[in-house]
Amino acid sequence: MKVSRLVTAAIAAAAISYGCDTAGDQYAQDSNESSAPALTATSGESTDESQAPASAPVTQTPQKKAASTPVADQAKATGVNSDAAVLQDFTRRIEAYLKLRKEAVKGTPALKETSDAGKIKAAQDGLSMQIRAARAGAKHGDIFTPEIAAKFRRLLSPETKGDDGRDAKAIIKDDAPTNVPFKVNAKYPDGASVPTVPANFLLSLPALPEPLQYRIIDKHLVLVDEDADVILDYALNVIS
Repeated sequence: MKVSRLVTAAIAAAAISYGCDTAGDQYAQDSNESSAPALTATSGESTDESQAPASAPVTQTPQKKAASTPVADQAKATGVNSDAAVLQDFTRRIEAYLKLRKEAVKGTPALKETSDAGKIKAAQDGLSMQIRAARAGAKHGDIFTPEIAAKFRRLLSPETKGDDGRDAKAIIKDDAPTNVPFKVNAKYPDGASVPTVPANFLLSLPALPEPLQYRIIDKHLVLVDEDADVILDYALNVIS
């Protein structure tokens, strides 16, 4: 990530109000990696957090086809291409997040570029705190709806076939971190590796604006705000 953009975003977190003191305490506690849960259920929903340690692997059975496809159904009813409508829905959800993000960091003083690791970390933590507080009600599926997740599975399916697909999946497996919580609005753990996303996978998915980033962990797709290291949403079993 660019140091200037990180530091410009939020080094002055301590001077900014994040809402009530209890909200700040909640998000500070959430950022503790040791308490962040992982998903281990087969239904696509979170298990009891006390029973799911952060390092637990995700053992999901493939998700069934979504019973409800409101965007595609509406598109068909109006003569619009349903695939294009689902991708447009994804774009709208990304734009809505960026609008919320902009409001969350409004008024943050701009600072000069620095190579001080402590200041960079403070900037990232401050930005993360602001964003997580602003989207405290965010939940799984707000961005990766069942329709969007199903569309992404179809887009990536051809890229997992043949020799190239086998090599791509090997890269993903080798780079996969083991301690990332599959939890919306959680902080991506400090020190966790950033998995490589094969170029052909990226070319198959809708392009993301900065500072958003796709990360593939095992068979699952995670959407991250790179500057703040916040997990925005995730889609399970997108890799066949």
